[in-house]
Amino acid sequence: MIMQTIEFKELKSVNNPNSIHGIYPYRGKISAIDAEMIIKQLPKETKLLDPFCGTGTIVYEAKKLGLNSYGVDLNPIAHIIANGKINIPENINQLAKDVIDLVDKAKKLENVNEMNEDAKRHFHLQTANEIMRVYTFFNEMNDYVKSCFFGAISLTARGCNGYLWTSTSVGKDKPEKDYINFYEKFLQKVRKHHYPVNHYESEVYLGDARNLSKIFKPDTFDFVFTSPPYFDCLDYTSYYTKIVYNIMDYNRLEIKSNLIQNFKNYENDMQKVLNELYIVCKTGAKIIFVVGDKKIHNKLINGAEFFNKISPFKTVDIVERTYANTSSKVFDDINKTERKEQIIVWEK
Repeated sequence: MIMQTIEFKELKSVNNPNSIHGIYPYRGKISAIDAEMIIKQLPKETKLLDPFCGTGTIVYEAKKLGLNSYGVDLNPIAHIIANGKINIPENINQLAKDVIDLVDKAKKLENVNEMNEDAKRHFHLQTANEIMRVYTFFNEMNDYVKSCFFGAISLTARGCNGYLWTSTSVGKDKPEKDYINFYEKFLQKVRKHHYPVNHYESEVYLGDARNLSKIFKPDTFDFVFTSPPYFDCLDYTSYYTKIVYNIMDYNRLEIKSNLIQNFKNYENDMQKVLNELYIVCKTGAKIIFVVGDKKIHNKLINGAEFFNKISPFKTVDIVERTYANTSSKVFDDINKTERKEQIIVWEK
């Protein structure tokens, strides 16, 4: 069954402090409140795809509300966190015990690798040593615990710098670092964000939205719901994620180069994504894109007009909203712009 109409409301707030999605400060993620509001209107037990799932906000909320949900993302950290959210072990007591045992093993290590210098400058030396001790056992962690590990790194980096950084942005380093007990923050994360979901079918793939038909069979999905990276989009490998990648010694710049990141190639990349979505969606499927205006070279580009120009789908509805209580609204105030957000609904 396919919905005929979907209602989109103006949100007074996009924040929900009591949520799994605070596990890691990933930039640019869609509000879970917004995602839940939309997904609640979709028929249960149908298949939904988020081709730019990031850390899995939409995939998690869809699974929670009874849909079979799937996600795709090219960022390895985002992929781990998204899988961690949808595969949380149910027994919190056993999970906490396993983490305590892991920390005990970490404390007893005689030899520990040094932290990457680019990462180490953000931490008190003892905190950095504790992080590297735990990281020794990274491959023994499940994806949920790995997600908490990433989140604890971000939180301790803030703490070592006097909590002067925001929850999503890295600021200037404090010359004299405060000591933060990483072991405690790690265990706190594991306990705080323990929100297991039901057993509806759900999976997140490390893959490219420009090649969806290599991951999924044709005519698979009833719904697509996503917030794609915007024009000249955020660097999804920067800020706290850059610190994590440095600790893990990943080639961040190589990862970044594979993402849809710049305006020059954006239209061609998104055309490929939309054509791939056409292949993997069923006839009658609804495709929901949350996009927005973007100012490029002093020219304001309307997101809905841009995507409709390259879409192979039939346009069903376009709803325009102002940004409310978001970082986008803050930047609009600073830059004296009045951008809007559009929700496009297409149908195959």
